[in-house]
Amino acid sequence: MKTIINEQLQLHNIFQPILRVDQQLHATVDTYEMLMRNAADAFPGVDFLTSLTTTAGNQRWITVSQSSLDHVLNGHPHRKIYINIEPCQLGFDNVWHFLATIHQQYGDQVAIELTERRETVHSLAHLDDEIARLRQLGFELAIDDVCAGSNSYAFVARQLGTIRRIKLSLLLFKNEDRATSRRFVDAWLAFATKHHLDFVIKGIADRQIAQQFAGNPTILQQGFYWGKGAAEI
Repeated sequence: MKTIINEQLQLHNIFQPILRVDQQLHATVDTYEMLMRNAADAFPGVDFLTSLTTTAGNQRWITVSQSSLDHVLNGHPHRKIYINIEPCQLGFDNVWHFLATIHQQYGDQVAIELTERRETVHSLAHLDDEIARLRQLGFELAIDDVCAGSNSYAFVARQLGTIRRIKLSLLLFKNEDRATSRRFVDAWLAFATKHHLDFVIKGIADRQIAQQFAGNPTILQQGFYWGKGAAEI
C-alpha cells in the first residue's frame, strides 16, 4: 500500500516491527514504527523535513499518515503503531487536529515518538508544554534516538513521568569499538530499568548483535535483521 501525496516524492509509509526477543531468539511483535519512505523506499530526506515547517507540508504528511494508519489498523484492534513527530510540527493547528482525530479513532493503538531534531523550537519550556499536551490527549510517548541530536540525557530526564519508552540506535556508535558501544548501551539500559521505561535498541543488523541483547525483558529490538518493514502488515 503506497499512498502517493506528491508525484515527485511518491511518499508512503512502511511499518518496521519492534520485538521482544527471548534467549533462543524467538521474537514476538510488540509494536510497529511507521516510517516515511519515497519512491526508492528511502527516507525522503531534508526536503521532506523542511516541508514539515509549513502548513502545506504538514497537510501532505497528514494525508499519507491518515491513509496508512487506516489501512493497517482498521480491523486489527491488537496492533499498535508508533508514529514519528518532529518537534517543529507541534506548532501547527492542522497537526493537532490530526492527532486528536487519530486518538479518537484508534485510542492507544497509536503512540508517538519524539524525534531528536528540534532546531526550530524556540523554547525548551514551550516544548515541555507541548509534550504535556500530547500526554493530555492520551498518547503514550517515546523519545527516539536518545544520545543523538537534542535528545540528551538532560532532556530525557526532564520528561520522566511523561514518557513510556526510550530508543537508542547502535548506528550512533558505528565508529566505536564494540566494548565502548556496549558501555553506552548499558548506561541507558540502567537508566531505563531504574525509571521503569521500555528500552528499544535500534540498528540490530545481524544475529550476533540480536543474541547479545536477547532475553532481557526490559529490552526490545528493532533493525534490518528483523525486517526492513513492509507496506502491508
